[in-house]
Amino acid sequence: RDALQSLLADATRVSFNSCSVDGDESTSDTVALLSSGRVPGPSKDVFSAALRAVCQELAAQVVRNGEGTRHVIRVAVTGAADDATALRVAKAVVNGPLFKSAVAGNDPNVGRLVGKVGQALGSEGAAMAQGCICRIGGEVIFEGGQFTLDGEKELRLAGHLKAAEMASESKFPPHGRVVDVQVELGGGGSGKAIVLGSDLTKEYVEINSDYRS
Repeated sequence: RDALQSLLADATRVSFNSCSVDGDESTSDTVALLSSGRVPGPSKDVFSAALRAVCQELAAQVVRNGEGTRHVIRVAVTGAADDATALRVAKAVVNGPLFKSAVAGNDPNVGRLVGKVGQALGSEGAAMAQGCICRIGGEVIFEGGQFTLDGEKELRLAGHLKAAEMASESKFPPHGRVVDVQVELGGGGSGKAIVLGSDLTKEYVEINSDYRS
């Protein structure tokens, strides 16, 4: 039991605890792992890798099937002082209502992304803000303390957002594409995290404003 609990905690850390639809939590949110113990299992390393893969896929499905979700946002943060800081920055981005709304409208409003990174770091994270590089869809949009944009790049960024969009009427998402966001913090730290989130759509507001418990 202790071994399973440890493996589940590790898998949950990089899956269910690394995703967010709207930043809120429910009292009924639960992750459980059951074993009958009747069949010999594989080695611990093999089982751990398989468990992590299953949990990550299930967490991704939670986001893709979120209320009104049309885009999945994948934020990868590297160069942080530690993993906890990287996770905090990544979650701040995917939970930022202004950035989420921009993504929903296929609007590459990069200022909302960079602003959220700076807000999450705060004054105590000034060293990590120095030399920060932000990318969307592989395109550098912020480097050396300034935005790196032009008309053609903005069109490519909008195209990246549109390519990741899912039809709202689909009962199940037709593809696995994401809005790819990369945040490389300065300071050369080893902390890193990947978080999946969703956009903020009119459908989300309609569903939750007309909700009946």
